[in-house]
Amino acid sequence: MQKVNGNKTQQGETPLSVLTLIRSRYLPYWPVFAVAVAVAVAGAFLYLRYATPLYKISGVLLVQEATNGLAASDMLQSLDLMGGGKTVMENEIEILKSRTLTKAVIRNLNLYGEVIEKGKIRDVVLYKDSPLKFVFLEPDAIQMAATGMWPFTYNAATRQVFIDGKRYPVGDTLQTRWGKLVIKPQGKHPDTTASYTLHLMTEKQWMQLLLATMKIMPAAKAGSVVDLEYTDAAPERGEDIVNELISVYNKAAVEDKNRTSTNTMNFVEERLRIVSAELERAETQVERFKTAEGIVDISEQSKLFLASVQENDRKISEANMQLSVLDAIEKYVTSQNPGGNIVPGTLGLSDPVLLELVTKLSETELQLERLRKTTGENSPLLASLTRQMDRLKPAITENIGSLRANLQAGMARLQTENSRNMGIIRSVPGKEKALLEVSRQQVIKNNIYTFLLEKREETALAYAAAVSDSRIVDAAESAAYPFSPQKPMVLGISVLAALALVAGFVSVKDMMNREVMFRADIEKVTNAPIAAEIMYHEGKDPLVMINNSRTAVAEQFRALRTSLSYIGLNGDRKTLLVTSSISGEGKSFISMNLAVSLSLAKKKVVLLEFDLRKPMISKMLDMRTDPGISNYLVGKASLQDILRKVGDNDFLYLLSAGVMPPNPSELILNGQLEHLLHQLKERFDYIIIDSAPVGLVTDARLIAPFCDATLYVVRHQRTPKNYLKLVEELYQNRELGKLNIVFNGIKRQGVAGYGYGSGYGDINGYGYTEVTKKPGLFKRGVK
Repeated sequence: MQKVNGNKTQQGETPLSVLTLIRSRYLPYWPVFAVAVAVAVAGAFLYLRYATPLYKISGVLLVQEATNGLAASDMLQSLDLMGGGKTVMENEIEILKSRTLTKAVIRNLNLYGEVIEKGKIRDVVLYKDSPLKFVFLEPDAIQMAATGMWPFTYNAATRQVFIDGKRYPVGDTLQTRWGKLVIKPQGKHPDTTASYTLHLMTEKQWMQLLLATMKIMPAAKAGSVVDLEYTDAAPERGEDIVNELISVYNKAAVEDKNRTSTNTMNFVEERLRIVSAELERAETQVERFKTAEGIVDISEQSKLFLASVQENDRKISEANMQLSVLDAIEKYVTSQNPGGNIVPGTLGLSDPVLLELVTKLSETELQLERLRKTTGENSPLLASLTRQMDRLKPAITENIGSLRANLQAGMARLQTENSRNMGIIRSVPGKEKALLEVSRQQVIKNNIYTFLLEKREETALAYAAAVSDSRIVDAAESAAYPFSPQKPMVLGISVLAALALVAGFVSVKDMMNREVMFRADIEKVTNAPIAAEIMYHEGKDPLVMINNSRTAVAEQFRALRTSLSYIGLNGDRKTLLVTSSISGEGKSFISMNLAVSLSLAKKKVVLLEFDLRKPMISKMLDMRTDPGISNYLVGKASLQDILRKVGDNDFLYLLSAGVMPPNPSELILNGQLEHLLHQLKERFDYIIIDSAPVGLVTDARLIAPFCDATLYVVRHQRTPKNYLKLVEELYQNRELGKLNIVFNGIKRQGVAGYGYGSGYGDINGYGYTEVTKKPGLFKRGVK
């Protein structure tokens, strides 16, 4: 067992359970709890009857990622001119909670005045069921002094409303203390027996009410769904408020997008005007340069000139080849060895005359060559062929000359054209550079102009397609049953409050009590073990162990008898000291009944009445006190003289106190006590010593060294709590040996509890009252 700062913690010991605490401390007061609960339930039903029911209205809004209104707008997104970006849920929730949107809701729904119907049990807020609707045209004119409850009556026949001491016609624009307003009928026929009241509130009051009542929170931590909750006595009005809040939120988002689009459109139009003028000047400069340089398309022209040079080079190559063929033909014709040369090819030649002449010449030479082999030199045919060949050669030569002259003239022309084209081609880079410098600004301005045209169209499309980035998942809807007051909750809270109130009263009452009330009070202060708990004995007879008694008190003494071996009484260890803090705690009662209980178990027991100042056991047992222990201690009596059997019980003996000595403490210390106990140990199984209270005198401390164990009696509602510290000191210092506590006289608590009667324990100071004597106590046989 450990003790730290007075707080006890014992190993192996179960703390006082809640059930035990309830049973011991609160259960005795069950009638008070029952009455308190009944009163609380009645009050709860009364409250439920008169309380105004409140309904919870909820809506769900999906806040999507912000878009520009276009599915694919790379240019807009690159400049981010439309404000596109990721939506931050915290920001959107704060926007929904903003005063700006709240004011818009109040103004749109004209919530400044609500009609209340006075009822017998409770007032009812009328919204769409009201016969009239008050439309305030100048909300800022409603002053704080003019708010509150304004009773009014409505005469449907004359269509007049009497309010604020004046009569106002329905349907007209009226000038009142609340500014201009229009009273409109709503089609509901007024109840002639009902009393109506107009409840007016300023815009600021309504705004504070809405902001305090409206709950806006994300449905999930990582999601983009927002839950909106509002509580109102009029469910239809609550639905309109939540729906209107969502509507003005969406409208504000669209207006913000359109405002951005409008600003962007104005900017684009202004830039188009400026860029258009700059582009026109750049195009004029390009036109002048091309005109001056004779350029249409410098790149295409360069290609054409290069192609012309290549074509001319090809033609010159063909002409050279044709000249070579003409030279070969001319050489063939002018050769002096006719028939011995091979006819050259005419590849590349296209002149039909020359080709025909060369062919005839070749055929004539072949004929002439064959005739020479078969005829003589003087043959007329051979001479004819020779003359024919001579005529063909001059013709061919003349033709070749003509063709050569033509080819050479064509080649000269082609070479001249090539020279001119190459000059133009060589001048292209310079012109192209100059043109590039002139047209660069034109290209830049043209690109900017094109971009601005595209952006103007995209902005116009974004303006036309602007929608809110939120979507209504669930429109506002009120609960089918009131949110408040909730009948189970009100009843539960009422019952709990009643129980807590009574429990608090009992707890405070116990805390104010200076006496020991519960076992827990003992365990909080001292580590000494509690050997037994004895209930309060309600009878006048202090002896409970008679006539085979089966009462609860008798059973508790039997349990105490069984536990003696656990506190150290067994074998040669047989001496038990019984003491207490003050008188009146029942130590004599415990000593006597424990001795009787042991004797019933066929154990020889001697009971020593060692409270020499105020002996009590002899009176309880109706036995004489003289001679007794005091006589033995002074040497005027022997053990046989003072040892008396109790009634007919052969196992129980008593040593009464004897004559009251003037100096009990000195008498205990004269050495005779040890001799007396030695004799008794030889003859008895148990020696029980009823000593004086240890908190008042030192007798018990003097006797304790001769005892094997001590029972320290603590009495319910009698022992002061501050004496428990003395018990702890005695236990820790081992002044009383093996000390064990008996919690005695435990009463039933509460309104059905009992107080002490005139029995064994009543006291006045340190003394005992008289008890009724019981002659022949054990003649009936004690069990």
